[in-house]
Amino acid sequence: MRFVIVIVITFWLCIISCDSTNKKRIPNLYVQNFDTALKKTNGQWQYNNEPFNGYIVEKSNDGKIILYQVPINDGIEEGWAFGNYNSGEKLMIRYYTKGKVEGLFTQWWPNGNKRYLFNYTHGKMNGRQLVFYPNGQKHQESNYSKGDEEGIQRVWDENGRLISNYTIKNKKLYGVVSVKSCLPEGHH
Repeated sequence: MRFVIVIVITFWLCIISCDSTNKKRIPNLYVQNFDTALKKTNGQWQYNNEPFNGYIVEKSNDGKIILYQVPINDGIEEGWAFGNYNSGEKLMIRYYTKGKVEGLFTQWWPNGNKRYLFNYTHGKMNGRQLVFYPNGQKHQESNYSKGDEEGIQRVWDENGRLISNYTIKNKKLYGVVSVKSCLPEGHH
């Protein structure tokens, strides 16, 4: 049994070692997003007309806080991007693979409550997507498949009352898009 564990660990370390040596490290070059030498042309970030390698950043007015940072490798977004509010609280985090958002994209309200939880596969929304009110109450739940709405879609008001509930299947809408009472206000 110990022999099997040693082989598995050795194999795992080899994979990590090989993987990290094949990836080009992004240099610690930080360029402000408003720098006129920075341009996106044909889907590729260029700096002084060369493929950019480094980080595109937006800083606070005093220059002390990085408000937004996205890693660029050979002109393409690659790795963890993050953003902060001017006050320093976290705003968002997402991951890029070959220039496309991949996995969970999370954004927060200034009070620390989650604002968005969006799932991506190859740069397209895929799976369950959630939007929240600042108080933490769920506002919207939608489902996507390869960038298209597919499945149950719901919207709630700030008090948690369902106001929209429908399903999309094969790009066709089924159900009630707007749930509204026919009774006068106060007679629910």
